[in-house]
Amino acid sequence: MSRKNKEKRQNKLPPQLAIPPQQTTAPNLATIDAALKLFRAQAKAEGFVTTKQVEVVPPSFVKGVLAIATSAWRAKGKMVDSTTGEPHDAMARVFKDIERIYRYLDEIGFKIKDHTGDAYDDGQPMKVITSETRAEATRKYVLATLSPTIFWNDQIVQHGEIEIAVPPAPKNS
Repeated sequence: MSRKNKEKRQNKLPPQLAIPPQQTTAPNLATIDAALKLFRAQAKAEGFVTTKQVEVVPPSFVKGVLAIATSAWRAKGKMVDSTTGEPHDAMARVFKDIERIYRYLDEIGFKIKDHTGDAYDDGQPMKVITSETRAEATRKYVLATLSPTIFWNDQIVQHGEIEIAVPPAPKNS
């Protein structure tokens, strides 16, 4: 870092968070760790730092959770009567278990989004498998969700696959 840049940074920080002068001898890791902890504590106390932790999760774990979430979504869809939205009588007890799986996934940050019936815009992060022209359609909308979009901590980890309904092309007079 050049001297000018260091001076600019130094002037932006309040005096209690000033960057300490460079040491001439190489510090050991314990000294660096202690200095960083002190700096973070001071910055947090002054309201200057909002830290966002990066979570590192093995890809095989995420892939497994995504498979569980997608399977729970499919099972839930098969258990529910499409007209009433209520579970079939024979599935009521198992439906509670699927709801519990949804709740546990939600507790660890996973959200499952079914797009059926939602409006569709071309820029949305979903994979359109098929599109079908519908006479009653006034705008593009999701006709069916083939695979849900799954979010983890508000980040997409699985893009949904959908079928869309498209309004008929305008007739030229």
